[in-house]
Amino acid sequence: MKKKKMNWMYALYATYEQNRDYVGRIDKEPAHGNRKERLITPLLPLYHSMQNAHITITLNKQGELINASINNQNSQPTIIPVTEASGGRTSGACAHPLCDKLQYVAGDNADYFPPEESPAKRTKQLKTLQESYEQYEQQLSEWAAFDPGNVKLNAVLAYIRKKSLITDLINGGILYAEDSTNTLLPVWKGDKREMPDIFEILGASTQENAFIRWKVNSRDGSPPEVYEDPAMYESWRIYTESKANKEGMCYVLGKTAPLATTHPARIRNAGDKAKLISSNDSSGYTYRGRFIEADEACGVSTEVTQKAHSSLRWLISRQGWYDGDLVVLAWSPGLLKVPSPCGNVQEWEHYTPDQPTPNDQVTQLIKQFKKELSGGGKELLRTSLNENDIKNRVLVLSLNSASPGRMSLSSFQEFTVSEYLNNLLSWHSKARWKQRLPKDKEGNDRSYIGAPSISMIVKAAYGIKVDDKLRKHALSRLLPCILHNLPIPPDLEKQCVLQTSKRHAMEWWEWEMTLGVSCSVYLYNHPQTNTSSSDTMSLDPKITDRSYLFGRLLAVAEAIETSALNITKTSRPTNAEKLMQRFQQRPSETWPMLEKSIQPYRNILKKNENTVSFLKSYDAYIDNIMETFLMGQFMDNGPLTGAYLLGYHCQRAFIYKTKEEKNAELAK
Repeated sequence: MKKKKMNWMYALYATYEQNRDYVGRIDKEPAHGNRKERLITPLLPLYHSMQNAHITITLNKQGELINASINNQNSQPTIIPVTEASGGRTSGACAHPLCDKLQYVAGDNADYFPPEESPAKRTKQLKTLQESYEQYEQQLSEWAAFDPGNVKLNAVLAYIRKKSLITDLINGGILYAEDSTNTLLPVWKGDKREMPDIFEILGASTQENAFIRWKVNSRDGSPPEVYEDPAMYESWRIYTESKANKEGMCYVLGKTAPLATTHPARIRNAGDKAKLISSNDSSGYTYRGRFIEADEACGVSTEVTQKAHSSLRWLISRQGWYDGDLVVLAWSPGLLKVPSPCGNVQEWEHYTPDQPTPNDQVTQLIKQFKKELSGGGKELLRTSLNENDIKNRVLVLSLNSASPGRMSLSSFQEFTVSEYLNNLLSWHSKARWKQRLPKDKEGNDRSYIGAPSISMIVKAAYGIKVDDKLRKHALSRLLPCILHNLPIPPDLEKQCVLQTSKRHAMEWWEWEMTLGVSCSVYLYNHPQTNTSSSDTMSLDPKITDRSYLFGRLLAVAEAIETSALNITKTSRPTNAEKLMQRFQQRPSETWPMLEKSIQPYRNILKKNENTVSFLKSYDAYIDNIMETFLMGQFMDNGPLTGAYLLGYHCQRAFIYKTKEEKNAELAK
């Protein structure tokens, strides 16, 4: 039976349903290599969001203040209830129901917020502050009235109605007011060593932006942290659903359900205000001329959009791949932590199932994949998995910013686990080459043998300072090549060759990286089926490709000059390096110039007893290469293909091997 394809929102909704045990659980990713320990955005309860809270206020069940404290950096992430409107708020007053900024929770906000200068602005400011608090107080009182037995809700409501929150925090040494105006101090101007904790925690923000969360000592056995109490999550869910919006057809589930009027933001990170779904532009061009109401275009239920967006945040935080605003996510609803198609082989080595899976075949498939990857990928991965099971599917989507407030879904694709891993195995085996990476913090060289990441390909094609728009466009073009075994676009392949030929314009490590990536790209697009060697990274003296042979000549010319420069202890670029770009464009015309330029260095090697044998080897290499050219090939002055980089790289590596290594390589 042919498996049914999912749309992107249903896939995320189904992932939430599959992983309900993770709801509300705050996990951390342990430190790995140079990466520090970091918090993973949790899978949120329905109608909740994540926010960094700066201050925790502790109350007793009568709503009396016990104490207040400042939260350190690691303990700030807080799960808070949100309304449909406040969950996606970007501007204007829109209160969260329980935990929020001072503007909303403090009834004495107008007494302490620094006043605007002009009378008109001050009047508007006072009105906004009053409306903010009243909106918050009204929402909280309506929730408490719906759930009258909720001790924590009633305690918070009783306290905020006293309208003394900022006064209490100033008296408790949490917030600071100016002596002259008795308003909140905008910035700390004193000695930095004496800076109060609140200014250090807030950073560039002012005290008015301090975010408040609550603890209530109710003595009923529940956690005092209101933001960690599952009973509070459930109370808010039931209350929210009791005020459901109008019902309509949910296009995701295919049934009638309460429809969402707004959709969540903060998808890629806490400061991300761009939305995937938005239809609030009733006076613009969003749906004008086609529909009367926004939900006529496409209806999505509140439950689906909440669960889908929560899953998306959680998955991106766990295993998303970032490049600026571009995010690529590969995941399995069964929580098999599948490798990203964007990474290199080194980043894949630590990928294992996130938790013991009931399906041992999936775990076995990953092990088989790793084994094939290390061995060059000769065998096709096979499995007897039930491909109709949602747990055995891999979903890949990419997100990008269309504008500051809008996000686009660039692509969404679905695979079975075996199909996905086989496609990636094909990429990493066909594009296998030695890759150079930037030095680590200690200055050590780093390299690996395998396919490059898509970021490395873009840098190789356009340089490490590539324009942001061009980089994201190129990354988006490369992703389908890896996922579907498609050729890399010819213009990108050509650009890699041209960029590598501009050797003089790059630092040594950058050029070495560009060379390795360009070899991988060419090899992937042009598999060397006519080679007599089983290892494509080994020198094959029987290859008669014109570009390959010219590349070998370039490597020998470079080796002659490098050897002579080492004898004279001279450090400068060789003529082969200087003429590389010209050599790629007009090889038969440039080779006589290059051969003439290395003659003085041949003389140096000839006069030195220790290197005269080297010169004989170099001359033998040149003679062998010249004899391998087919009739008329050497006189062809057309531009060289990427095969010249393969020939150059293989010949260069061969020259510096031991006699035993050379014999073993030629015997393959």
